[in-house]
Amino acid sequence: MRFILPLVLLISLSFADGGGTVRLNRDEFVEIALKNEPRFKEKRMEILIKEEKVEQIKAGALLPKFEFSMLMGLVPGLKKSMTDNGEVESWDFTKMGPYSGVNIQAAQPLNLGQLQMGLKAARADLLQKKMDIEGKEHSLKTEILSYYYGYLLAMEMNKLAQDGQKQMRKAADKLEEALDDEEEGVSQMDLLELKAGFFEIDKAVLDAQVGLKKVQLIAKFILGLPDSASFEPLDSALAAASDFIPGLDSLKNWAYTHHPDIRRLAAGLEATQMQMELASAKLAPEFFIMGEFEYAKSWAGDRTSISKDAFAQDPVNRISGVFGVGIRYKLNFWNQWENYKIARIEHRILRQTESYANKGIELQIEEKYEDFLVAKGKLESARNALRATEGMLKGAALQYDINPGKTTGLLASAYKKNLLMKKDYYFAVYEYNMSVAKLFAQAGY
Repeated sequence: MRFILPLVLLISLSFADGGGTVRLNRDEFVEIALKNEPRFKEKRMEILIKEEKVEQIKAGALLPKFEFSMLMGLVPGLKKSMTDNGEVESWDFTKMGPYSGVNIQAAQPLNLGQLQMGLKAARADLLQKKMDIEGKEHSLKTEILSYYYGYLLAMEMNKLAQDGQKQMRKAADKLEEALDDEEEGVSQMDLLELKAGFFEIDKAVLDAQVGLKKVQLIAKFILGLPDSASFEPLDSALAAASDFIPGLDSLKNWAYTHHPDIRRLAAGLEATQMQMELASAKLAPEFFIMGEFEYAKSWAGDRTSISKDAFAQDPVNRISGVFGVGIRYKLNFWNQWENYKIARIEHRILRQTESYANKGIELQIEEKYEDFLVAKGKLESARNALRATEGMLKGAALQYDINPGKTTGLLASAYKKNLLMKKDYYFAVYEYNMSVAKLFAQAGY
């Protein structure tokens, strides 16, 4: 598996050069198809949203309110005038000057317990999404494996059909030669009977070629290959999967702790537990530290002659600040109480699911294991039957060499049985391989 990424790069470079033939073994085919499958790419993007949600909670916990404001403009100057009440100051709009002001506000919540519970809930939700996608990945791998094994099966059927067509025509040519030589025991009816079976053989060849073309198109699509490229499996023949098959008890024990659905359920329980505790904590008051700083200064008119001190009592110039510990309590506690009740119900629902989840998965594994045993038995039976038909074909061929006229029908019958048995054998291999894939997917192995 460590060579998959370099291989993907190599394939990409070959596409850039105008395509070519891509040859992959089974595991490489599955891995690259998983990376290029467009629907699965979309699912993986959902994980990024959950990851950003965790980072958002972290970022929002540090100074959630931290604002900086700055203002620059013009203000009028000041002038002194005498009135009946004495000297007074007033605005002098004939002497405008620059003005700048700064305001900083900050608040830091002290409810660290709520932050920790929120982070745990978000991380559990992230794990839940990962396990959900992992479960879908197991199902998708099974589907992709069906395409790979189907490709090999179509290749075998194409070879069988073409070989049958070749052998039948070869037998027909021999019969025609025997008729021309007027050999004893050879009749025109033997030749006509043989030619009557050509339609079935020709139809099998055409069907096999169409089936092979379809799986080639499917393989190109899931691998994301351009029109100029083609795919060929590295395996030259369809063979029974050599994967090690653990015992039923081992698969069950693995599923109890590693199955994506079990781990997703555990993550969901943790997430709803944290959400319930968080909703409960929000019923209590919230404590926070707050601070504010403000500074303003103007250089208008003769104000500097009045005072050069920014702390001076001036209509514009000022500096101020505040710092302290605050408390906030939402009086509509009934709203928070309803949120808590909803979180508690969701947690109880998952608890009910937990009570039968292990048993349900265990029964599904047992079902797939029985399917595997049946497919294994069929494969062994098909293998024995294939050996028998091969023996029959060899015996019929020897008799044909001794007495062609009397054994032509016997040879044709033996060859047809062997051909059909090869077909059944390869279908049994395909069924066995898929039963292994489905068993592993069901166990999350």
